[in-house]
Amino acid sequence: MFYRQYRLYSNLLLAADILAGLFGLYFAYYLRYHLVRFAPLEISRFFNPELLPVREYLFYYLVFVPFWVFLLMLTQRYFEVMRLPIRQQAFRVLQFTLAAGFLMGFLTYSFKLLISRPVFFIFLGLTGAILVLNRVILHWVLRSRNINEHNQIKILIAGTDARARRVGKLLEGYEIWGYHVVGYLTTEENERTASGLKILGPLKELPELLQEQVVADEIIFVGSHKRGVEKFEEMVRVCEELGVRTRVAANFFPTATSKVSLEFLENLPLITFSTVPDHTIAIIAKRAVDFLLAVMLLVVFSPVLLITVALIKFTSPGPVFYRQVRCGLYGRKFKLVKFRTMIQGAEDQLWEIKHLNEMSGPVFKMRNDPRVTTLGRFLRKFSVDELPQLWNVIKGEMSVVGPRAPRPEEVQYYATKQRRRLSVKPGITCLWQVSGRSDIDFNKWMELDLQYIDTWSFWLDVQIMLKTIPAVFTGRGAR
Repeated sequence: MFYRQYRLYSNLLLAADILAGLFGLYFAYYLRYHLVRFAPLEISRFFNPELLPVREYLFYYLVFVPFWVFLLMLTQRYFEVMRLPIRQQAFRVLQFTLAAGFLMGFLTYSFKLLISRPVFFIFLGLTGAILVLNRVILHWVLRSRNINEHNQIKILIAGTDARARRVGKLLEGYEIWGYHVVGYLTTEENERTASGLKILGPLKELPELLQEQVVADEIIFVGSHKRGVEKFEEMVRVCEELGVRTRVAANFFPTATSKVSLEFLENLPLITFSTVPDHTIAIIAKRAVDFLLAVMLLVVFSPVLLITVALIKFTSPGPVFYRQVRCGLYGRKFKLVKFRTMIQGAEDQLWEIKHLNEMSGPVFKMRNDPRVTTLGRFLRKFSVDELPQLWNVIKGEMSVVGPRAPRPEEVQYYATKQRRRLSVKPGITCLWQVSGRSDIDFNKWMELDLQYIDTWSFWLDVQIMLKTIPAVFTGRGAR
């Protein structure tokens, strides 16, 4: 399905899911109200007769809406939900219902809210059922396009090369939503047939085809090079005059990992190639979560921070904190803050032991580095030395999750493709951190960072944060 339409349906589904909570709460409240009024005495005595006004429950729900939306985005993953069968969508609804129930129960207990337990459980059950119903209705609406020919979207593809075949193959996956490829047009003068494709004629006959019969609702021009695009220019104008929607596949540029999108600067269309995550809402949410989580962790670990400060001060001479210049987003330099784990002047002694490096590539890692203090070994093993980096996160120089921030000297030795790891903010934890840290060689490390960038999602960050907890306690690969 085309992205703009897919995004529209996804946003509609999200809005319907948010309203589902409101309807579920309304029906749960009045069902509980009438159960007590009309149920036999033997049943009604099991219910607490005290029931707050409905406006109190509506207020609680409005306060909970941000958490509701967050859990929906986390569990439903709307960017892919419509590609899944109803059974898998229902399972995700179950995940959301359990997560929402747990969080609401925790908040209710923590703030001593007087919420009726029947209302609570009926609300969860009804809301879950409405969420499933939302998906069934959307599934039916989309499939209704395929009921008869008048609702179908007929698509004609101009081009017969490998790229044109790939476009046709992608559209075949959405036939159940009403998209049908009616045929192909040849673009080369000497080309008359193409194996396995339904050829309707050469490209130059497109005006006659469109005027003489209802061939297609949309035309997709697939050019394999600049010359091919030039051939389409005249035909695009013909389609424009006839009111036929046209699309031009923007894959004639050689890209390996870039995602192509169309942006507008005022009325100027710009084809954009980007290898970095471009989910605006998710990136904003990532920054908000980074800030809130960093502040919360600094408060929670403040006793640990104070104790560590005192231990470093009394066990070895020198400053408590160690500041080092690192490379951030696109190579921006900033000062990373850590607890000092080495003796004073350790950097001046690096040249003496550099030949004992146990890590391939430009990074220095040594299992029994003589410059590390006794306390420093403990701090490194359990990553306590990295807690001050939360300040870098608050300042916006780092993220909680992202590739490790390298030193400028290391970046100088990066291969060209490895420099792409600088295209996102560095983080305190990452795939490398939860996959063995220094036990992984340099090239594999770089591959993990690039894999993180290419497959990034808000859910991936959550998974990495959860995996960081056992990684820290076991201390695997820490040096």
